[in-house]
Amino acid sequence: MEKKKKIALLVCIVAGVAIAVAGCISPPEEVSKHELVVGISTDVDNWYLDKFPGGDARFVWSQVYETLVRLDTDLNIQPGLAESWETPDDGKTWIFHLRKGIKFHDGTPFNSTAVVFSYSDKSFARRVAIGTVDHVEALDEYSVKFVSKRPTPVPLYITHVAWPIMSPSCVDEKGEFVKPIGTGPFKFEKQIKDQEVVLVRNDDYWEEKPTLEKVIFKVIPEASTRVMALETKEVDMIIKVPEFEVSRLEKESNIEVYRKLTTFTDFLQFNCEKEPFNDTKVRKAVAYAIDTEKLVNTVLEGVGKPAKGRAFSPVMLYSKPDLKLYEYDPEKTKELLLEAGWEDTDGNGIVDRDGKPFRVTLLVERGAWAPRWIPTAEAIQGELRKVGIDIEIQVLESGAVTKLEREGNFDMMLRSGYFVWGPYPRHFFVHHSKSPYGHYKNEEYDRLVDLADSTVDTKEQEKLYHELQEMVVEEVPAFYLVHEEKIVAANSYVKGYIITAEDPWLNLDGVYMEEKK
Repeated sequence: MEKKKKIALLVCIVAGVAIAVAGCISPPEEVSKHELVVGISTDVDNWYLDKFPGGDARFVWSQVYETLVRLDTDLNIQPGLAESWETPDDGKTWIFHLRKGIKFHDGTPFNSTAVVFSYSDKSFARRVAIGTVDHVEALDEYSVKFVSKRPTPVPLYITHVAWPIMSPSCVDEKGEFVKPIGTGPFKFEKQIKDQEVVLVRNDDYWEEKPTLEKVIFKVIPEASTRVMALETKEVDMIIKVPEFEVSRLEKESNIEVYRKLTTFTDFLQFNCEKEPFNDTKVRKAVAYAIDTEKLVNTVLEGVGKPAKGRAFSPVMLYSKPDLKLYEYDPEKTKELLLEAGWEDTDGNGIVDRDGKPFRVTLLVERGAWAPRWIPTAEAIQGELRKVGIDIEIQVLESGAVTKLEREGNFDMMLRSGYFVWGPYPRHFFVHHSKSPYGHYKNEEYDRLVDLADSTVDTKEQEKLYHELQEMVVEEVPAFYLVHEEKIVAANSYVKGYIITAEDPWLNLDGVYMEEKK
């Protein structure tokens, strides 16, 4: 059964408290073989459409909620709750024809009223993901029209689980959120904050209903504790397996490790609006100084794919295959630094200019989102020190990182390509001058992004996004490090799981359980 595969992004926000003290895992309980227990790093901090779901929330959302348009396992666009769509005016308006006979978990009908509700002014999707959409209106009970301020490839933009269709009955008469009510294969039963979320099978699901009767998501923030819980069978499956655990788990006969390249790419974001990274030569010098092949093969123990400056993972739509990328070349780094006026004049091993040493900070967000980030930052620190650049790593909580970034009070920061909402390349908006995250201004870059984001002609869009990829390599507003591999591990009695490239989607179609051994 082919089902929705949703995107990510994002944005990378983590929270949660461990349900067990590391080293004190409780013994597994006797449960039905139709009950799957999944270890996740963070709780669901939001179920409503007015805020982006942080951390692992999207893996849970993807069981409860569905979207009008979905992706298959190869990231091809497919009908979801909408069975077809068309644009009468080259993308300024889109008409979606909805499936009939579908009901929400509480028995209320899925129809155009629900779509209009889900894409109201309060909707995160309306405000951010498809910000050019002016309004959504019902044409009849099973047809809706998205009206944009300019041509917009709306079907591509609404595949992400962060902007699904919710029942209007999920809010009370005062408009206050009550409970999550979607059309998905599982429905919400209960949530114990920072401990677990329990979902039960939707027996009235409009497609083939799942074999599993219940899915319990247990919140286990620490990656090592999560792995331990898998090995002791406290949980049946874990997501976001840290890279340094993969090779060991792959050797265990009673555990299956699933790997697939995702649409996410880790990158080193420069603050191009302040010295020293307002100089393209300096940004290029950093790019040549970082050996991304070594980073993958040693620090990440062979998990992931070296990006070498490529913004798009190879699985992405319009990923340009023949880009001229950065190969490790520390001598080229030194040459570029010298051209930019940086040299070691006092013999202390740190290059300087006008008496000022090249010392900068690297912001790293603390949390369970990506355990690889701290060792990645340390590896970058070591590589740059070899060429005379002194890096101070600052590991801070998410809120502190966001504050410094918004103030422009940083030099570099490590982040992932969570701005990618699907298989399409809207990630490039992150470096747009209007983006709050870019800290880079280039009129030609802005022009290309705006053009690419407002055409529905696939050939023209591909041409524009290829130009943008070339421009990112040449201008280096950020240096792209590693294309992420999605890692899911499960005990061998979990059968039928198929991993997808879309990070926020946990594909439980066809999953069933044999007796625990």
